[in-house]
Amino acid sequence: MTRPEIDTLLTRHAQSFASRNPASLAANHTAHGTFHSPAAGTVTGRAEIQKVYEFWLKAFPDLEFTWGAPIVEGDRVALFWHFRGTAAGPFFGDVRPGTRVEFTGAGEYVVSPEGIVSARHVFDFTGALVTAGVLKVKPTQ
Repeated sequence: MTRPEIDTLLTRHAQSFASRNPASLAANHTAHGTFHSPAAGTVTGRAEIQKVYEFWLKAFPDLEFTWGAPIVEGDRVALFWHFRGTAAGPFFGDVRPGTRVEFTGAGEYVVSPEGIVSARHVFDFTGALVTAGVLKVKPTQ
């Protein structure tokens, strides 16, 4: 893929996040693509990837997922991202609705003309669960 083609794919993916449409988000992935994160583990295929997006968008209907300038080398894309959203329901456990959750992470994508072949996200999942109130931190003595 050329750099302009990669930029177009990333722009379309960012627009899909802004639309909060799980089907649109999943459509940016290849039919047999993979998605990996500390929260989802590894899932394969557009239908399973869509379920991951549905889960997050249900838990955070106002989800904002933004990223900085991508680093592109061949068919690999690396980027640092920022997540923020207000909990509306369960998020890996009981969360008080209205709880604001915010954290940063990084993503590595492998892309092709058909879309995102693989996506791997890295972030402090435990920290996100603490922020959401799902996990309680015991103070040190």
